[in-house]
Amino acid sequence: MTRDAASFDRLYRETADPWDYETSTYEAEKYARCLALLPPRRFAHALEVGCSIGVMSEAIARRCDSLLALDFAPTAIEKARARDIPGAKFEVAAVPEGWPDGHWDLIVLSEVLYYLSPAALDEVICRVVDSLAPDGLCLVAGYLGPTETTLSAREVEFRLLAALSADRPDYCIRRDAETTWIAAAFACNGGHSSGG
Repeated sequence: MTRDAASFDRLYRETADPWDYETSTYEAEKYARCLALLPPRRFAHALEVGCSIGVMSEAIARRCDSLLALDFAPTAIEKARARDIPGAKFEVAAVPEGWPDGHWDLIVLSEVLYYLSPAALDEVICRVVDSLAPDGLCLVAGYLGPTETTLSAREVEFRLLAALSADRPDYCIRRDAETTWIAAAFACNGGHSSGG
């Protein structure tokens, strides 16, 4: 990653909520609008990568039977676990190396992919394509402002959606955006060409 786990963990130890996820009306509106891109259905198995302190996880979990949420900062995971969200399990893991086994009906990648190196992003995209259920949905969101990262939100979204659409030719994409963020929900309509 272009920022390491230790620097994020230090940030979470120094400030309980470094980006004001719990109190920001901006963040609350963004979460609501991103999740509004999901179809009105329940998801059996969901994966959230880069869950931070679990604020968005709480909203995701209400739509799922089970949610596995990952972050590579142990302090963030401790804070997320303290929320005691029904149906949610929080684990310390970095991607791509810590990508969990299984198939996922919903994969959420919110403001996380541009922290990866280009090579790691390619590997994560392969994991998403291979582990998304045949009728699954992938939600990706990114911040458009400065991030001190090699990759941009637009670039990672483009690369992810291009790979998914090449593998799942029967799909639809719903989008939302503001001046500071973009989001897209890729919904599979049952096809999977790679057999992964």
